[in-house]
Amino acid sequence: MHDRKEKRMELGDHLVALVQGLGRAVVQATRSASRLPQLPESQVAVLRSLSHSDGLTPAHLADKLHLARPTISNVVRDLTADGLVERRPAPADGRSVVLVPTARAEEMLNAFRQGRSDVMASALAELSEQERARLTEALPALSHLLAVVRSRDPKPRP
Repeated sequence: MHDRKEKRMELGDHLVALVQGLGRAVVQATRSASRLPQLPESQVAVLRSLSHSDGLTPAHLADKLHLARPTISNVVRDLTADGLVERRPAPADGRSVVLVPTARAEEMLNAFRQGRSDVMASALAELSEQERARLTEALPALSHLLAVVRSRDPKPRP
């Protein structure tokens, strides 16, 4: 039984290392190919979250990203100074603000999305048909694994 637990740990560690490494490699290749700025990952995460919303309060953004509010304040301050995020009065309560990405930020995100698609298409084209088929077959299991891991997150995602 101990051996099975070790093998599960090895598989888990191996999967995490591969997924993280693939993610970093895709980001670097995309930035290079698309000549995008080298934004810290925390700033990219904020921009992505804002891009997929109609605006979020700083508190909601902090909760969504599981980051401390002072961290969000610092990231938002930097993004605002760089012209990538705007603060607007909240529609429901004029005293609070919502954060929205600027047109420039949306252009950067769109360029990144397109660049990422191009990088992945090019890389996948270099794999054999059998390797691509194996990856395709693994997608449902990986999606289920993601759902299981997310279900164990003690803080629900909004």
